Amino acid sequence: MDYEAARLEKQHVHDVYESTAPYFSDLQSKAWPRVRQFLQEQKPGSLIADIGCGTGKYLKVNSQVHTLGCDYCGPLVEIARSRGCEVMVCDNLNLPFRDQGFDAIISIGGKAARSHVHSSP
Repeated sequence: MDYEAARLEKQHVHDVYESTAPYFSDLQSKAWPRVRQFLQEQKPGSLIADIGCGTGKYLKVNSQVHTLGCDYCGPLVEIARSRGCEVMVCDNLNLPFRDQGFDAIISIGGKAARSHVHSSP
């Protein structure tokens, strides 16, 4: 990403999330039914990543899978942690995960790196 694109993303995306984090849960709607269904359909023991997890709304949908959330916005990550979610701060354009390390990835409103999803033969 070039410098100008990174500056614009910070100004118009990251800064907005940082400023709305304290009341972000009030802005979010309920979990989308199709996303909830997708998560509930995953095999027990699967490893699922939520890239751009925000407050972690989808991380506790299926207690039979292992979830890891990440978001660029530190205050949103702190809210998710306070809810008992396993989350980390990272940039979804530069994920710190090995390729094919997850059984599934969700990314609502974000750009998830497809190379990190395990592909079955």
